[in-house]
Amino acid sequence: MIIENAPLDEWLSPLKKYQQDTFKQLVNENGVEDATKLWLSAQGPQSTVGFGGGTSNPQPFYDKFMEEFRKFMCGDPTYDQVRLQLGLETPIVKSICITTISAALGATLGFTATLLAPAVAALLYLVGQMGVNAWCEVS
Repeated sequence: MIIENAPLDEWLSPLKKYQQDTFKQLVNENGVEDATKLWLSAQGPQSTVGFGGGTSNPQPFYDKFMEEFRKFMCGDPTYDQVRLQLGLETPIVKSICITTISAALGATLGFTATLLAPAVAALLYLVGQMGVNAWCEVS
């Protein structure tokens, strides 16, 4: 799979405006990688359980998310069918790519694609900056 080396704004453009704005603010204050971690650790409204579950430590969810994203990007057979579906799209449209990957990871992790989409977009941006093979080597 080839991931386009495009500006972060292009990767975030398929997201809803509130997601774009919030995520861009996190990036401006923390950088892309830390913004991704902060997004995934968001607790949301006080009456609900955050992404990371009932604990105040978001690390376990972030680690699991990164493990699944790495499996997806680096060729783990678990995601062969999804990668095959994406490979049929030429060229890969960012919105389809973000939605498909978010849905596949969300199904494994038990979260909706909408909640994961900004993190997926940011990581696709980072992968695009390095290239898939280089990213897989260092992640």
